[in-house]
Amino acid sequence: MSISMTDVVRQAMVDVSEYDVQVTDGRFGAVPAELTARLVSLVADGAGLAVCGGASALLAEHGMDVHRPDHAAAVRDYFEEIFRSFVAAVDLAAYTPVAMGYEKVASVDLDGFNKNVSFTVNAAHTESREFLTTKCVHFDSATTFIGNVYGPNTNLIGGLPIICDTRAYCRTKGLDPADLVELMPHSYNVAVKQEYTEEILAGHAAIVDADLADDMIMVVLNNEVTGGLAHAGSAPRLIDPAEPGKRPMRHIELQFSDSQNLTNWYTHYRLAMPEVEVEAPEANTPDHDRYHAGVGTPVGAAQRPASSGA
Repeated sequence: MSISMTDVVRQAMVDVSEYDVQVTDGRFGAVPAELTARLVSLVADGAGLAVCGGASALLAEHGMDVHRPDHAAAVRDYFEEIFRSFVAAVDLAAYTPVAMGYEKVASVDLDGFNKNVSFTVNAAHTESREFLTTKCVHFDSATTFIGNVYGPNTNLIGGLPIICDTRAYCRTKGLDPADLVELMPHSYNVAVKQEYTEEILAGHAAIVDADLADDMIMVVLNNEVTGGLAHAGSAPRLIDPAEPGKRPMRHIELQFSDSQNLTNWYTHYRLAMPEVEVEAPEANTPDHDRYHAGVGTPVGAAQRPASSGA
């Protein structure tokens, strides 16, 4: 019996404040083994998703405040260490259908509201380009697991992660995962084809309904097109149009040293190496509309999992 995406998201919640960790000179110490094991059970051995929350409560336990930039930065670093610990505990080759020489974890801090004007997480293999974080249902290319850290936001509503069970959708439709995706304009990522997006958002997706104004989360995904979960983001909007909005994010992924790995990954999904345009499309253009397809519409009649306390 299949489980709904709202239940997948609800069961994926992990409250990091429940795990003892030391803080020295404003930095969090080693990731508890029990926390790493929990992520392995959820992401690698389970449904493919973990949502680490409770950052604000964890900071408060140590006399720190999520609204202080240095304290928020400490949590981002801790979340990244949680991701690194999880990856180190997993046999990566078991989760990708094409051999990939993953050798390290890399991260990059992003502006999640405004345009990033010079972006690449791996300059050795991908060209620096303009980049918008909020986009249509997609997979990040050539990294079987990803982590995205969100918050704390300022003067914004929306901007919530959307998780899509493309795995179940492909089973239901008898669809080869390679036929699900296409190259995405202005990005090295791959988008779910438009003809499938509406059905996926309506029946196979759920919003991670987190407090991103006064807390932070990290979403860890099995991001492989075959056997993983796609993701998107609801459109962030200013609360007060006269004031600036901030939506800090950190993206964490796996990387390899040999660019042939990237070519092999695209080839496996019957895609050519993308020729990415370095300028992001302007609003109200066909490319922009395609790039943002679905992010402004309700997900599964606004499916939101019940709060789990994380």
